[in-house]
Amino acid sequence: MDAPGLPADEVADAYRVLQRVNRQFFGSLSSLRRELRRFVEDDQAGRATVSLLDLGSGSGDLPADARSTLRALGISPLTLALDHDPTATAMAARFDLPSLQGDALRLPFADRSIDLVTAVKFAHHFHGDPLVRLLGEMTRVARRRVLILDLQRHWLAYLGFIAWSRVFTRNRLVQHDGPLSVLRGFTREELNTLAAPISQFSWTVSTYPGFQLALVGRRME
Repeated sequence: MDAPGLPADEVADAYRVLQRVNRQFFGSLSSLRRELRRFVEDDQAGRATVSLLDLGSGSGDLPADARSTLRALGISPLTLALDHDPTATAMAARFDLPSLQGDALRLPFADRSIDLVTAVKFAHHFHGDPLVRLLGEMTRVARRRVLILDLQRHWLAYLGFIAWSRVFTRNRLVQHDGPLSVLRGFTREELNTLAAPISQFSWTVSTYPGFQLALVGRRME
């Protein structure tokens, strides 16, 4: 789906399939909701408003659900979606989300300008120095917390997604990219190593059902 020149209608269909995946197979929605509840519970100041920036937001279903979750928790959210793909940003706009087409490695935001910066199943698209830069940009912009929610690299997840995609979708992009995404996933040790040099944040790695890992950074200053 990252390759240039793909048919827009096929890409849009892939995003719709991934919305089902988020709800069902790897459960990104339920994991994100849990992290948002923890974020609100940890807020000793009891803020009534929260700004959230979601990177690699795809069709916008995840930041839209995050907005609904925060509202249900009594928070007035300002939720922003950012993706480099114009098909994605157009789809996200249908959720009435402020949607920006941009580069996650060069975020157009000031330091500490967003309360919570998230990247859900997005970080595995990077490795090496670009991955370090991605987390660096997230921590630069985040006023309070960063969250990377991504796939745990495991052979069961790999085989499971292949089986699911053969049964529940004919979209060739999902059938190709889904298993590849699992192979590009992380281990707990890799996420801890990635975050360790950024000392302004306190870091934890949590495991969620569906072979998911959550790297959470809480600003200590």
